[in-house]
Amino acid sequence: MKDEKLLLEARPSWWNFFWHLVFFWLIIPLIVAFWKRAALVLRVYGDRVVLEKGVLSKNVKDIFITDIRTIDTKQSLLQRIFKIGDVMIATAGTSGYEDVAHGLPDPRGIKELIIGQRIKSKRTND
Repeated sequence: MKDEKLLLEARPSWWNFFWHLVFFWLIIPLIVAFWKRAALVLRVYGDRVVLEKGVLSKNVKDIFITDIRTIDTKQSLLQRIFKIGDVMIATAGTSGYEDVAHGLPDPRGIKELIIGQRIKSKRTND
């Protein structure tokens, strides 16, 4: 697995923590923003998507590209202005979404990258 090429690594955008940064002088919101940003990493490889959550304790989910059935993005008006959003991934084995990554930059680009990898994997399997 160390030979695999990492296609994308995304962390939540600093714009996702806008209000934390506005009230930085209170110190606590700034610490919360740093903590929350460090607690989420989405990595896209050629055959899987890895969603890693947590700072002290880790929760790592590997979602294989071939198992993904739906990828949705969600953006509020403020998120659209700052070009950030939520990426939601659903698989055939679950009802609802397998996992949600909040506040990532360029959610549509992430979605298109995953869909492109899914199309490539289908071509090689056929």
